[in-house]
Amino acid sequence: MSEAVLSAGTPAAENRPPKVLPYDPMDPEFLANPYPMYARLLEQGAVHPTDAGVAVVSYKEVNRVLRDPRFGHGDGLGAQDAKIPTPAGERDALMFMDPPDHTRLRALVNRAFTPKVVQRMRPVIEAIAVKLLTTAREKHGDGRWDLAAEFTRPLAVRSVNSLVGVPDEYTDRCIGYGRDGGRGLDPGFTLTPDAVAQRNAVRDGVMEITLEMIADRRANPRDDLVTDLIRVEDAGDRLNEIEIITTVANVFLAGWAAPQALLGLSAVALMQHPDQRAYYVAHPEHGDRSVEELLRFDGTVHLLERMVLEPAEVGGVALEPGDEIYMLNAAANRDPEAFENPHTLDLARVGPRNVGFGFGIHYCVAAPIAKMISEVGLHVLLGRFGSELLDPNPPTNGAITQRSYREIPVALTSAG
Repeated sequence: MSEAVLSAGTPAAENRPPKVLPYDPMDPEFLANPYPMYARLLEQGAVHPTDAGVAVVSYKEVNRVLRDPRFGHGDGLGAQDAKIPTPAGERDALMFMDPPDHTRLRALVNRAFTPKVVQRMRPVIEAIAVKLLTTAREKHGDGRWDLAAEFTRPLAVRSVNSLVGVPDEYTDRCIGYGRDGGRGLDPGFTLTPDAVAQRNAVRDGVMEITLEMIADRRANPRDDLVTDLIRVEDAGDRLNEIEIITTVANVFLAGWAAPQALLGLSAVALMQHPDQRAYYVAHPEHGDRSVEELLRFDGTVHLLERMVLEPAEVGGVALEPGDEIYMLNAAANRDPEAFENPHTLDLARVGPRNVGFGFGIHYCVAAPIAKMISEVGLHVLLGRFGSELLDPNPPTNGAITQRSYREIPVALTSAG
């Protein structure tokens, strides 16, 4: 089922909760470009009361909520919409757990998913990127082709699969899951029945691969992330079977969708800004900093949800346990109170850390590999091959939580 179909229609009436967002999540104009709406909301105030709690748009307040232990996932809409189907029933993904379970599991996962592990993927990602673009040039010459279908998605999936140890026979299925899983994090009330069914199909497919991978690695250990998660231990503490299953599934669901989305958004942003593209190509030593600015300017994660666990206030609004907080972190990344000239892409920018992948204890587990894939993929695409954007406004996937481009029409050029 295509993403165009997934974004069409009207959510089922029984899925509609009270108004919890300060914008219409089905508005085509907003889905195509949410930033004018974000700017208007920022002008109107840092916090916007809703029927369920508040929506937070300012950098200061988003940052504070992400750091405050009084705000967690609880059993809020965000957590309920993101359950992973396991043999023991539906379970929370690591990204939707609260302490102490989250603290324990994240510590164990961090021992297997280290910066050193991610760094050793750089030459692997580069080799995959070169092969994909060489194939594209041989197939299309200087003609029109889809960067999303033939580069960003397969590069992200093949890179993550290499890190985790997924066999090649799963590649096409994983690319489909990375494409169609983009709306899987959207609140259920924004999804049509068909989109809910597609979301569930992706999760079932991911679980099937996860169970096969874990069973194989128990019998045949390898030098990969799944084997590391099975073996990982901290002061005698280990992951139990369901924890291993949910953690591997979490890595898959985040790892296939987030990197391809960030790479596609970043590639389009640089092709739309020739001066910044030239800076990126000329300064590979600043690649990590440049990717941070691209993440701030047009990142993939636009919406984060928390539940109030203890009485608190946000932006002067008193909240009680059970109230919902929706953080528009992509709006916070364009807050003029935090970033000078926030609507300008400036790869040399020095300023506060963006909240594109969250902040604090729930910082996205896939963020390091997503950034590495984007940094390397952009250098190969724009520096070694070169490309020209053929549609100034590519169509998006219709998601309000994890935004990406559905299609990116481009032509390869002779030089970057």
